Amino acid sequence: MNIKALADGLGLEEDEFLELLALFNETGQADMDRLQAALADGDAQEVMRRAHTLKGASGNLGLTDISALSHVIEQHADKDQFAAAQRVFEDLKRLFATLLPHS
Repeated sequence: MNIKALADGLGLEEDEFLELLALFNETGQADMDRLQAALADGDAQEVMRRAHTLKGASGNLGLTDISALSHVIEQHADKDQFAAAQRVFEDLKRLFATLLPHS
């Protein structure tokens, strides 16, 4: 992930973008947890709600891969395709884990 390019794209300094990224990581993790639970419960409406939230928030930050995967999950849930949504969620989880360097 090119932090400088993403920050520049939003008209921010790198440190400002990193602050937003950390906030997205924190709030997004809560949405990821709720999304995982909704998938396990087969709750299409909640899956779509959480995926939509992640899609928008990540898109606003220029995190196009996360936004795209979230959109695919949203589409699968709309068609009650939970196995497919779960497979995409696993990809999303791996990608989400790469957002911030681990200390």
